[in-house]
Amino acid sequence: MCQFVHSRPRKMVPETCIRGVQVLLLLLLLGEGAAQIVPKCDSTLGCLVYPVQAACSAPDEFWSPSATHGGCCPGCVRGLPLGALCNEPSNTTESPESSPNPPCAPGLVCGLGNVCRLNTANCLSTYHVATDTIGWVPQCDSRGQYAPKQCRGDRLSGRCFCYSAEGKRIFGTSWRNQAQNMTCACSRRRADLEAEGRFDVTLHCTQDGNYEELQCDRGVCWCAVPQTGMQQPGTRAFPEDLWFLLPCYNETLHGVQYLRRCESMAFSQILQRKQFIIRGHSGVTFTNIICNYDGSYGQYVIEGQEAACTWRDGTKLSPYKSSLRTLAAMNCNCAQDEKLFATVGRTLELACEGNGNYVPLQSRNGVLFCVNPDGFIVAENVSDQTDCNQFIFGANV
Repeated sequence: MCQFVHSRPRKMVPETCIRGVQVLLLLLLLGEGAAQIVPKCDSTLGCLVYPVQAACSAPDEFWSPSATHGGCCPGCVRGLPLGALCNEPSNTTESPESSPNPPCAPGLVCGLGNVCRLNTANCLSTYHVATDTIGWVPQCDSRGQYAPKQCRGDRLSGRCFCYSAEGKRIFGTSWRNQAQNMTCACSRRRADLEAEGRFDVTLHCTQDGNYEELQCDRGVCWCAVPQTGMQQPGTRAFPEDLWFLLPCYNETLHGVQYLRRCESMAFSQILQRKQFIIRGHSGVTFTNIICNYDGSYGQYVIEGQEAACTWRDGTKLSPYKSSLRTLAAMNCNCAQDEKLFATVGRTLELACEGNGNYVPLQSRNGVLFCVNPDGFIVAENVSDQTDCNQFIFGANV
C-alpha cells in the first residue's frame, strides 16, 4: 500500500508509489471529470501515522488532522497565529482560499475585532495556549478531537471526567486509580445524539460514563459490552416489551420498567409540552426536569424563581441555590463533590460558593490559590486581586 506524508521523504519510495502519485496528480490536472476519481478517505491510499503535536517546519504552519489528500490525512497547513489580525470573507460565496491572507490556524477563528481567537469547540485550540500560564488543557485524540476521557490530579486522589466532542464536561466521573476501563463511550454517544436534536435518548450510562449492560433505545433492547455499547457476542436483541427475555436482565436489579423515575417524569413532561403545542397553546411553560445519563436526578431542580443543587436521589444539597437569572453559571460541582467525598469517608477541603460552584480563589493556611470549575488547582501563591479565569482554559474566550 502506498502511504503519504506531508514532508520530504527520508528514504527511497517504491517506484510504483511514485508512479501512482504521478498518475493521481495528472488526473487532478485534467479537469473536473477526472478529479472525481480521487480516492475517498477509506480507500487503499492510506496515511502515515502522524503525531498529533508534530512540529511543522515553517513558523506559519500548524498541524491539522485533515491537511492533505482531500482532507483525508494529517499534515501541516498555513495559518495565522493567535492574536493576529484576520479578515473574514466579505460574503458567503468567498472562500478562504480566495483571500490574500491565510485563514486563522486550525483551532482558531476570526473573531471580535478581526483577531484570531481560540475556538474552544475545536480541540486544536489547546495547541495555541501558553502552557506556562494555563494550569490544565484538555487532551486531544489522534484525530485532533477532544478525548472522551480527561484526567486530572495524581493517581491517588485524582479524578477522570467525560467530555463531549465540543470539549464540555458531561456525565461520567471516576477516581483516577479506578478509571482503567473507563471509556466514556455511553456519555459521549448520548451527548452526540442530543446535540443532533434527539430528546428521547434512553441509553443508560454507568457512573464512569460507560454503558450499563442492559440497554434500550428506540424500542429495542440488547445486552451491551460496557466499554463500547456493542451487542454482546452470542446474544440477540428484543423489542422493549420483551426485554425480560434478555440474558442480562435481572428482575431484582432492573424491575419491571426500563425508564427510571426521573426519566419517566422528564419524558412525560416532554409529551405534555408537545400536546400543548399541537393544540395551539405555545405559551404554556414547564419547569424542566434535569436527569443524569444513568436515569438519576440531575445537578439541580427548579422551584419557582430559584434553582437548588440536588443529589442523584433528588434530595436538595442545602444550602446551595441560585436565582434563575444566574442559572447559566450554576454547575453545582462543589456541592455534589462535598456529598461525594462524604459518601467515601473523606472531607472536601475547598470552599463552595452559594450556588454550589467552587470558589475560584481559595485559601489554605493563609496562602491563596486558584481552582478550576472541577476544584483542581491551576495556580498557586496568588494575590487577593487575582482573576483566576486567566489560568483556566477557555474561561476568557
